[in-house]
This record gives sequence, structure tokens and C-alpha cells, in this order.
Amino acid sequence: MKIKMISLIILLTVNSALFAQHNFSVEVSGVEPGKGSVFFGLYDKEKGFLDNASQIATAKVKATENKVVYTFKNLPDGDYAIAVYQDLNNNGKCDRNMIGYPTEGFGFSKNYKPKLSAPDFDEVKIPINQYAKTCIALIVK
Repeated sequence: MKIKMISLIILLTVNSALFAQHNFSVEVSGVEPGKGSVFFGLYDKEKGFLDNASQIATAKVKATENKVVYTFKNLPDGDYAIAVYQDLNNNGKCDRNMIGYPTEGFGFSKNYKPKLSAPDFDEVKIPINQYAKTCIALIVK
């Protein structure tokens, strides 16, 4: 009986460690209040980064104030990257100019500021192994 109890405790401990779930809170500042919504895209790998089909989770928060917050819940340990944009005209996409630069506010985890091109996953990934929070200031041109 003692061995069964010890085995059960070990199994539960290992199981909870392997499937740990964490929350990842993202605060976005520089939002234009009363204009559209802020879209959040969560990615967990390099392949397909910034491709909508590769997002593992998304969120949409109405832009009522100059800051919005969203929390992704129950994430397993791993590396994650966030891409956000404010959809000012509510057309469901991040509008771009003739050369492909966003014309609506956008941003990335680690508050990465792109120079000539969008970042790589490795440049903006954040390791999550407990509760985490990141702040992103929208880039507006």
C-alpha cells in the first residue's frame, strides 16, 4: 500500500511538471482610444512566424483607452512571440502602404523596433516557464 501511494505521488508530481500551464499577459500602449480594436497574435515557432495561419492563439480587444491588456492562459513551457496591431478602420487586417510598411499601429514582443524588415522569431521570443508579462508600445508612422 505504501509503495502504491509513493508511486501515485511521484506520478502526479511528474505529470504536473510536464504539463505546467502558465499565463502570459501582454499590455499594449500607444493605442488610439475609440478607434477600432487591437489584435494579438501568439506564435510558438520560427516556421510561419507572422503568418496568420501559424498563430497558436489570437485575441481582439476593443480600443477604449490608450492601453489594452490581454492574457493568454494555460500555456505550456516554451518560447513565445507576440505580434499586435490596432485595426483603426475595422477591416480585419493590418493595412500597409505601397512598400509593405504598416499604416496602422503595430508592435512585437520585447518591444522590438524593426529597421528594414519584420523581425525573426528568435529576435522577439520570450521564454515562458512561469507567469510572464510583457509591454509593447505601438509603432505608428
